[in-house]
Amino acid sequence: MENDQLIAVDTFCTYYEVEYSFVESLQNSDLIELVEVNENRFLQIPQLRKIERLIRLHRDLDINIAGIEAVDNLLNRVDNLSREILSLKNRLRFYERDL
Repeated sequence: MENDQLIAVDTFCTYYEVEYSFVESLQNSDLIELVEVNENRFLQIPQLRKIERLIRLHRDLDINIAGIEAVDNLLNRVDNLSREILSLKNRLRFYERDL
């Protein structure tokens, strides 16, 4: 990944006012992926939307890491089911057009 797609974890933590240990906990739970370059840790910019959602779950709803894992898993399943429903609707429209 190119360096312009990375943000230093320290910078991220300062900007979002989160503890470094929280970001490490998210990584240890495989909720996010950190990239290491020259012994510095970075977040991938495309992951920011997901990380922001995880921070909101933690702050606003006071959910711990285990709860965040469960909620993230359920949200991923909902997203997958939504995409599947959309795909099935599109296929159905294709066949209804021929009637």
